Amino acid sequence: MKLAWFGVEEWLNPMDSLARVNLGSSCVSALRMDELFALTGQDLDAFLEKMRTMSLHYHHGDATGSPRIKKAVAGIYPHGNVTPDQVMMTHGGTGANELVIMSVLEPGDNCVVVKPSYQQHYDIPKGVGVETREVQLRAEADYRLDLDEVEAACDGRTKLISFTNPNNPIGVILDGAELARLVEIARAHDAWLLCDEVYRGLEGKDMPSILDYGYHKAISVSSLSKMFSMAGTRIGWIVCRDQEMYEVMKTRRSYNTICCGIVDEEIGSVALENYEALWARARSILLPNRQAVADWVQTQPHLRMRAMPMGTTCLIEYDYGIGSEALARDAMAQDKILFVPGDYFDMPGTIRLGFGAFRDTGKLQAGLEALGKYLEKYN
Repeated sequence: MKLAWFGVEEWLNPMDSLARVNLGSSCVSALRMDELFALTGQDLDAFLEKMRTMSLHYHHGDATGSPRIKKAVAGIYPHGNVTPDQVMMTHGGTGANELVIMSVLEPGDNCVVVKPSYQQHYDIPKGVGVETREVQLRAEADYRLDLDEVEAACDGRTKLISFTNPNNPIGVILDGAELARLVEIARAHDAWLLCDEVYRGLEGKDMPSILDYGYHKAISVSSLSKMFSMAGTRIGWIVCRDQEMYEVMKTRRSYNTICCGIVDEEIGSVALENYEALWARARSILLPNRQAVADWVQTQPHLRMRAMPMGTTCLIEYDYGIGSEALARDAMAQDKILFVPGDYFDMPGTIRLGFGAFRDTGKLQAGLEALGKYLEKYN
């Protein structure tokens, strides 16, 4: 099976370390180990002593995740009645998405995908020959989801409806009423609902999860990469209440994962047990930075941001006569300014800016000024 070229990842991975101004990252500024332990009030020396004598065998008691980390994951869904036995740890959010999609879908099925979205959600199904029906968020509707269009896209062969919430790259969110309607649509067609919630947290625990609506075929995936600022741990997870599907995914996981890194799970447990402190840190970075981006866009006559983002990225429309991939490549070649072309989300005439990687809002503002100066050549 040959998959489509993965635009976002294959663009950012080699460019990340080369950028002078990095507006490409979708993570909140990475934590150091000492910062994590100071923020959570845990004893770093005691943790390191435990690591010194810890067995480096595959796993400690449960291949699907240590009991400690699965309990901690369950705790970040306070309204969803999640239990540890419904949690499965994965190799990052990418591992979670792949595992769900490949476990749920079979030949002859179709899936409905809300776009734009993370490329896994639509190009993995396409890659395995599953009919993929796309429901597009549109600029003229300020990127609000047309739920009637979702319903019209479903039929008796619809096995999966997938989306990101908050959206990647736009940052818009589906509120409680919209999520409840999606659950109704999925239930009417006996379809699975895959909600990628990796950017959830800017509203704290008050932002609803797809798990809050009592639908047994609703699946949430997330990771420590974005709001938790710990992308290098490569810890992600799936929450699935349906025991039969959980077992299907567990078997597939034995083929491609076996278990996650035991040291990563220990570090991740510290973060997840104290998730509110980490989310509060993320908000302290994201909220002033988001306002800085919004203010800057107002000074740019050729740019427009229609939606206030509720994640770590935003989508900026432009009216220059150049494609977004060419624009992004030239910005890196000329000024080492990194952002993501909207073309990589099938959103021409746009760019994705990440604003979470800057701990200092002043540095973000300086980076935006540099981008503005670069863009003058197209005025």
